[in-house]
Amino acid sequence: MLVQTDTRRRITLPPNSGIKPGDAIDLEILEDGRIMLIPVEAIPKHQLWAWTVESKHLIETSMADPRQSIVVETSGQAGDVAQRWLDEG
Repeated sequence: MLVQTDTRRRITLPPNSGIKPGDAIDLEILEDGRIMLIPVEAIPKHQLWAWTVESKHLIETSMADPRQSIVVETSGQAGDVAQRWLDEG
């Protein structure tokens, strides 16, 4: 697809690009002069811990856990559940 820049060096992306107004895009200029536009999602710093390889693996593992969810309202209940899971392990 051929696009042309305007006087401010802007281009218009086609609707089927999947990029919507307001989306964050990482622009990378490669050594050979090619330009890559990579859609990204900004992650607040206080949530970066969840995006480490180890954390993502633990989250995926927990999502695959077949045990029924349990609502825990007190620290005593949390201790009981933790002990039960340790006993199952």
